[in-house]
Amino acid sequence: MPEPKLNEPILEIRGLRKSFGALVATDDVSLDLRPGEIHALIGPNGAGKSTLIKQIVGEIRPDAGTIRFEGQVIDTLDAAARARLGLARSFQVSSVIPDFTVLQNVMLAVAGASGAVFRFHLPALADRKLTEPALFHIEQAGLAGRHLVPAATLSHGERRKLEIAMALALRPRAFLLDEPMAGMGLEGGRQLTGILAELRNEAPILLVEHDMDAVFALADRISVLVYGRIIATGSVAEIRANPEVRRSYLGEDA
Repeated sequence: MPEPKLNEPILEIRGLRKSFGALVATDDVSLDLRPGEIHALIGPNGAGKSTLIKQIVGEIRPDAGTIRFEGQVIDTLDAAARARLGLARSFQVSSVIPDFTVLQNVMLAVAGASGAVFRFHLPALADRKLTEPALFHIEQAGLAGRHLVPAATLSHGERRKLEIAMALALRPRAFLLDEPMAGMGLEGGRQLTGILAELRNEAPILLVEHDMDAVFALADRISVLVYGRIIATGSVAEIRANPEVRRSYLGEDA
């Protein structure tokens, strides 16, 4: 796939519509994700955020509209094909294997990205082609020194970090992160905010999040989805000052 030009969107969504009977879940949604940015998607519960993400990753087929990824129309591709192109989704549906160690989970992601077959009856832990990149991504995600710990024993925050390490191992061209701050305490949230701020250097992020402190700290742009429609897109300052957004979602204390 050709490299996108510097200012061209990595991900471009135009006129996306999806109805379930009389319920319009996605109503003419258009947005894009540009190189090097974090674009936050916010909105109240029931606004259609999950349905929109499922359409982007290929789990739900839209009724109308177009999705382009690095200039390629991906409307007819299934979720696996979109993932192979580098569209990495994390946090809503985890692929972590609890009985595997942190290292084994990330090695499995490294193997999947390279097309290799990961056979645990072989001395896989001695395979530097798998272990070296896995350890690198584990350190990137803030889990240095925890590589031999079973995933089942990780704290909630550590599990989030493991999911980031696994996403990084897939060498994504864009991240779709679905409420990464959910269930995080204050300190864990601060740590994860710092990790996500660095993550944009690897690939741009479409961030679905309810934690507005994290959104305001991280986002370059914010789109607000209400009743299936994007009512505003802009910088943090523009969204904070938008009267319709304040009425619909942020409240007068924004």
